[in-house]
Amino acid sequence: MEFGDLGFSGDDFLPNRTSEEIDLVDEKGNTFQWEVFYSFPLNGYEYLVFLPTSEAEYYLVNVELDDPDSDVPGYIVLRLGNDDNGDEILEEIIDPDELEEVSEYVEDEIGLIGQFLSQEE
Repeated sequence: MEFGDLGFSGDDFLPNRTSEEIDLVDEKGNTFQWEVFYSFPLNGYEYLVFLPTSEAEYYLVNVELDDPDSDVPGYIVLRLGNDDNGDEILEEIIDPDELEEVSEYVEDEIGLIGQFLSQEE
């Protein structure tokens, strides 16, 4: 998967809205359609931020928002990696320190996501 395939180009702040949702399949075979909200490099890795598109996906959120005005409880951050065959995959961030650093970066770069979501409607 190339970032261009997701609608990103150059230093775009947000993805092109024509490619805003992708289907992902978890290890149990469940399919989720997630909105690609933001991508960024940090410490030699590429990260993607997704927004849950339905209440059924809220349990997948790994960064919670402290914004009561937000329509979503948080967002999902995954790291872009490679599997044993060299194919690009999305990896769960297991290390709590890495997840905290990534979420702080996202908030520093784009502010409170909940405020953005409230203004978008």
